[in-house]
Amino acid sequence: MRIFCDYLDVTYAPDDCPSPDVNRLLLGLGYAVTRDTGGNVVYVPPKPYRGVLSVQHRARFARISASGGVCSHLRDSAAWDDYLHCLSTSPHKVTRLDAALDLPIDGASMIDVFRSRYPAGTASLTRKALKMDYITAVRPDGLYTGTVSFGYRSAARFTARVYDKAWEALCKRGEDLPPTTRFEVTARKDSGATLRDASMPAAIFWHIASPA
Repeated sequence: MRIFCDYLDVTYAPDDCPSPDVNRLLLGLGYAVTRDTGGNVVYVPPKPYRGVLSVQHRARFARISASGGVCSHLRDSAAWDDYLHCLSTSPHKVTRLDAALDLPIDGASMIDVFRSRYPAGTASLTRKALKMDYITAVRPDGLYTGTVSFGYRSAARFTARVYDKAWEALCKRGEDLPPTTRFEVTARKDSGATLRDASMPAAIFWHIASPA
């Protein structure tokens, strides 16, 4: 089973951010550069990849954030480890890491599994019980599908989502995927996540996802 990093947010001291090294790497890979309305530097990967990498500089911190599409492009370009090395050259804290696993399971069936397994609407990630929230819709085949979230909008260090990836791709981008369910866990600030977890995310994925 291929577990991959699908979002990475790393924070630095405002005067010690490796953004110049990241800039050189991304420009060499053909990224376009813009600035958003907040003054952040935004990098966009070459098509057909989606997503953005943003570099924020504030008075009290600097932050480099890579979306799932950027993480995917860097892996496919054999530049993921080079990117992580750039991030590691200054003292830092991983403030968000998403690790994901896609399985060839129909999303509607998986929603039913979770409703049956956790009828009280709570489940434990690591040792903390979290409220489960469902966002569902009816597909053209008449089945309810969507997303189940563990710890949605909570202050928990570890949260998770399970959702119908094929349905999401169809609704958002008109893509036709085979039945696919995505299991995605998130480690947030003070969770102890590291860049090593971004490079080899299987351990942190199962630490959060198992056994729920």
